[in-house]
Amino acid sequence: MAKKVEHEAVDNGMTLDELSAFVADAYSNGAKGGETVSAAVTFRARLRSVKVIVPIQPEDRSAPVE
Repeated sequence: MAKKVEHEAVDNGMTLDELSAFVADAYSNGAKGGETVSAAVTFRARLRSVKVIVPIQPEDRSAPVE
């Protein structure tokens, strides 16, 4: 199973603050840092949107220790 984290620029191009928020969101959703980031750019090579697919690790469901 995987989760898609995607952010779009508010205006003409993505700001550094918007990119930073995307990275923080990706890490808070389980990204480890080795995932490949995809991006769409404007004709002037400005970031329009970025996304990353974060694999979801199954939680450890071992029996509770008594």
